[in-house]
Order: sequence, then C-alpha cells, then structure tokens
Amino acid sequence: MAGFVPAISLSVIKRLTRVEMTTPKDVDVVALADQQLKALIDNHRQKAATDRAVYINALAEHARRTGHGLDFDKSFDVIRRAAAESRFVSYKELADASGANWNRVHYSIGHHLWSLVEYAHRKGWPMLSAIVVNKDNVDTGDMEPETLRGFLAAARQLGFSITDEQAFLREQQRHVFEWAGARE
Repeated sequence: MAGFVPAISLSVIKRLTRVEMTTPKDVDVVALADQQLKALIDNHRQKAATDRAVYINALAEHARRTGHGLDFDKSFDVIRRAAAESRFVSYKELADASGANWNRVHYSIGHHLWSLVEYAHRKGWPMLSAIVVNKDNVDTGDMEPETLRGFLAAARQLGFSITDEQAFLREQQRHVFEWAGARE
C-alpha cells in the first residue's frame, strides 16, 4: 500500500528518545503521528536533550503541522532574505509568503514565531523573530509594547538575561542581520 506508514507506539518513541540513543537516524519525524511527535519533543525536553538533531528536526516538523496555514520553511526563508537585505519583515508578509489568510493566522503567528525562534536557538542562530514587526514599524524595527513583552518573555525562556529591553532588541536585530549576511 503506497504511502502507508506503520504506527509507532508511544512506548517505542520513549525508548528511542532516551538521551544515549538519540541520533538523527533513530526516528523519521515526518512519519510520526501528531501525538508521537509531541511525545518525542516532550521527552527530549524532560531529558534536557534539546541539543539533539532529532529534537531540532521534530521542532521544525511540529511547527510545519501546527502553523494554521503558516509554513515554517517559507517563514524562515522570508526572514533570512530580509535579514540579508538588512530590512525588517511584517507579520502579514510572513502570512502572504505562506499563501495564508492573515485573518485566519493572526492569532497563531506568536506560536509560529516561537517555534521558529526555538528552532533557531537550538541551531545556534539568533532570535529570528527580532526583525518581525507590525507593518507600521517595518521602517524602524520598533515593536509595540505587547509584542516587545512577548519577545522578551521568549528570550528569557531561552535563558537570556535582559537589563535594557530596547538595547536587547536592537542587539538581537543586529545579530540577525549579521547572521544572514554571513550566510550569503
């Protein structure tokens, strides 16, 4: 039967995700059911194995599935290209790149960007969402107070220590631009 993917039990996922066994070839994250993928991610977090390639791949796959029309890879490409041009990106630009209706994805953009930020952080990249702002601020890179609070909360969750919030934002934006420039 073409396209058939055998089910993998949660106990097998837990066994495969033990820290000492986790390698990129252990699990094909694309073939996992949603519940199995979530269990794999949770197990890696519980075991502090978030530096493993399979965890990073699972994060990306989970983001692809839960984007509500926002495409993880397309958002990454838009942000990378904009950063290489040293320009800021609007939320709507991300939605448009995915072919998503902004009214449908408006409330899920925060979760989508968090997935992208966590993925980037695990790869050793800067906080990519630093250059994503509302359309009124694409010229300046400023963030609305509520958006800045969410951005800073995400940064703290990743372990950043922040004393000057605006300076931290500008530093992260600079890091994203430098990162993209080095990738060109």
